[in-house]
Amino acid sequence: MKAFLLLLLLWAATRPASAQVLTRADSLLMQAQQLSKQKKYPEAIKAYQRVVQEPTAKPRYKAASLYNIACYYGLLNDAPNALSYLGKAIDAGYVETSHIAIDSDLNLIHSHKQWPKLLARARKLEEKQLIRRPEDVKLVTTDIDHFWTAYAAAQQDTTHAQAIFRREYFDKASEGLQDYYAAKIRSDVEFANSIKSRPLYYQSIQPTTWALADQKPKIVAAFRRFQELYPALHFQNIYFVIGGWVSGGTVSEAGLLIGADQTANGPGVNTSELNLLQRNRCAPVTEMPSLMVHELVHSNQGPQDGTLLSYALNEGMADFVAELVTGRVTNARLHPYGNAHEKELWAAFKQEMLGTNSRNWIANGGQETSEKPCDLGYYVGYRIVQAYYQNAPDKKQALASILAIQDPKAFLAQSGYDKIVAQR
Repeated sequence: MKAFLLLLLLWAATRPASAQVLTRADSLLMQAQQLSKQKKYPEAIKAYQRVVQEPTAKPRYKAASLYNIACYYGLLNDAPNALSYLGKAIDAGYVETSHIAIDSDLNLIHSHKQWPKLLARARKLEEKQLIRRPEDVKLVTTDIDHFWTAYAAAQQDTTHAQAIFRREYFDKASEGLQDYYAAKIRSDVEFANSIKSRPLYYQSIQPTTWALADQKPKIVAAFRRFQELYPALHFQNIYFVIGGWVSGGTVSEAGLLIGADQTANGPGVNTSELNLLQRNRCAPVTEMPSLMVHELVHSNQGPQDGTLLSYALNEGMADFVAELVTGRVTNARLHPYGNAHEKELWAAFKQEMLGTNSRNWIANGGQETSEKPCDLGYYVGYRIVQAYYQNAPDKKQALASILAIQDPKAFLAQSGYDKIVAQR
């Protein structure tokens, strides 16, 4: 099942009813997912068919639903229907060939003569969808415009700010903001409160958020340089949103989703209402090219294996590659402390790196102090990736290997980082 669909289920399970804003299509989809979790495949098939027939369902909901139906027919040993619905899913836009090719739910039809033809069709359609030229990347800023319209109205009627943001911002959301809301914001109430609690900050960042589009030439230049170093690179469109300080950047199928209010610093910006961590993270808009490369790495890298080591490598490589491409040190605030305490950090990291608990190393904003920054897992991952790259004779191949890490433990051993730290 597609990850972006699971977001809805996780959201519904964790948010209070008053905070949820679910469409009929969302509700139908959640019902189908519940049946899927219970392995009630015939009932799940009917439920997903209702999603496909729902006029308000997004095209990707329908495509993923058709794919899930194909999978469940495969599990029910119904090859004709599995083939039929896989074809319908592909035609509807489900063309992630790398996933289709290895999905064990479809093992039943792997030996069928139609299987290679279906994969070939999916690959052809997928190739048409991929963005191969940096010039073709779209910088979508409509959500920024909608936010400021909503913000002006909410300033005039603070009592109804939540409803105003819903009507003028979220209900007009781009595909990117829809994904960002489901993954990061999740609550109209909390969003409105976050915005209202920082009036001086939000009033002062309007000019810098409107200036984001001016960064496109620099972003395109950075993407072009990245492609020179890694020819297999594929691009995604970029959606700039106002997130209420829940995330600076994330990735979804829609594209790179950037919380522009966390990268909106510049002349005249008033940060007095931000806490220590927010002030430390509030990057100037001129850092946008480096941030874009960081997020683009995430959409091109291999999967994590669930361990802290894997998580740190994925974030560290994003920082390292962004620096390699732009010459700017990403998350530079981590490096003075990291360089001064590298041995002790590495000793502590090794104790936890093969576990799945990352709370002391990544996304641990509660541990930020004026003396010690949070997110030091980024620094450790960066240093391991840097050691690997510096030791590799073929730099282009090294970068390709970094982006395709399959075995974090083996990669760490090949980097020689443990020995490097021991010799310092």
